[in-house]
Amino acid sequence: MLKETSCGAVVYKMLQNGSPAFLLVNSKRNNKWGFPKGHVENGENEIETAAREIFEEIGIKKLKFVENFRQEDVYLINSAIDETKGHLVEKHSVYFLALALESTSNFDEDEISRLEWVDIKKAQEILPFDNQKKIIKLAYDKLIGG
Repeated sequence: MLKETSCGAVVYKMLQNGSPAFLLVNSKRNNKWGFPKGHVENGENEIETAAREIFEEIGIKKLKFVENFRQEDVYLINSAIDETKGHLVEKHSVYFLALALESTSNFDEDEISRLEWVDIKKAQEILPFDNQKKIIKLAYDKLIGG
């Protein structure tokens, strides 16, 4: 079985009312909501990968990563080698928590159909996978001291 690792972050900003808003991206590939992330490149550590991918996907370069937040989501995917064969890949998606220190005005339109800042309630409604919902709840709890 092959192993594949991606890194990204739960990106947030604080609203005037003191609650966080989370930036979610809608993938063009599968039309599902999630967090910005991408594959580790040679010589990068996990944080470097997350920062690069966030910049490439959503145009935010100025980030402040929150200490002691690292969540790993592990799942199996079927990856097609060619049109007749497939193989299982053990996918590791590592997520950090990052404060956006600037706004985004553009995103990678080849990979992302849209992005949206949402509160925790809406995030829980539109994220399709239980592991994503768990990760964003942990991020929310870390930010509000829960």
